[in-house]
Amino acid sequence: KTGKQVFMGLAGMFIIESPEEKALNLPSGNYELPLVIQDKRLDTNGAVMYSPTLEEVMIGYMGETITVNGANAPVQNVTTRTYRLRIVNGSNGRIYSLALSNGNSFMVIGSDGGLLPAPETVTSLLLAPGERADLLVDFSKAALNSDVYLQSNSFSGVSSQGSQIFKIMKFTVNKAETDTFKMPTSLNSFTSLSAASASKTRTFDIGVMMDMGSGGHGGSMAMKGMHTINGKVFNSDRIDESVTLNSTEIWEFDNTKGDEPHPMHLHGTFFQVISRTGGRGNILPHEKGLKDTVLVMPGEKVRIIVKFEHTGKFVFHCHNLEHEDDGMMLNFEVK
Repeated sequence: KTGKQVFMGLAGMFIIESPEEKALNLPSGNYELPLVIQDKRLDTNGAVMYSPTLEEVMIGYMGETITVNGANAPVQNVTTRTYRLRIVNGSNGRIYSLALSNGNSFMVIGSDGGLLPAPETVTSLLLAPGERADLLVDFSKAALNSDVYLQSNSFSGVSSQGSQIFKIMKFTVNKAETDTFKMPTSLNSFTSLSAASASKTRTFDIGVMMDMGSGGHGGSMAMKGMHTINGKVFNSDRIDESVTLNSTEIWEFDNTKGDEPHPMHLHGTFFQVISRTGGRGNILPHEKGLKDTVLVMPGEKVRIIVKFEHTGKFVFHCHNLEHEDDGMMLNFEVK
């Protein structure tokens, strides 16, 4: 019942920094804003409701009220300086196409697993459930006493969402300050894994739906086990993939036959995205660092490369939480 717990509960954030990151003198203190974005569905008394229909199991449970750190339509006063926005998509199924209302560009400096190798300039960023984005926004580009909204733009590639443009939060530029921040040309260094170093390639078909009467795993709020990985639904007593400790593998998530987006998430390790074919067709700026969640849109096939450095039993699953609760999760064991 992960979907119900997340949708009806609160969310927080752990911020983990290294000495190398602190040495970059990125915006901090009042100029660093952790933001957890979630959508909620409320009843007439303002209480959160969670009761997905069969169709909402298919597409993910979404709400009409967008919250940031638990508040709807928040307002943040800012000065004419660069701010660091650490963003988590804490929604069950909603994808956000993050952008600024004035159309200005912003910098992507990090994702799930920390800082990127170098800053990337974008005007929008598609963030799926479970993904994180570390952004730098320069409010000196906005006029004093003006308002700039963080919003979600429309996006294509899926029929169940993405047609609307809506505001997430408001920034009011209410004070002029001199900005002393200098953007580093290099942010982080990590070893890029070579495809040639992979000892095995595993392919996971995530685009095939099972019949509604096939049955799911226990405790899934009468969900039907329609969402599968390689035709299987979750069984906690079964090891689906056995992995050798310290091996490097390529995992391929194939959604070419599917019609719903699937943010695929691995526990216990980070990975690197090495290719995307079909759909958007390329590796996106926030995917150039270490990741643990990657969005695979309908029609896409995404390949990741992973080095497994920790022993144990782990899961990997779709981070659309209705899909996960419906059984779209498998076990892997590293030993």
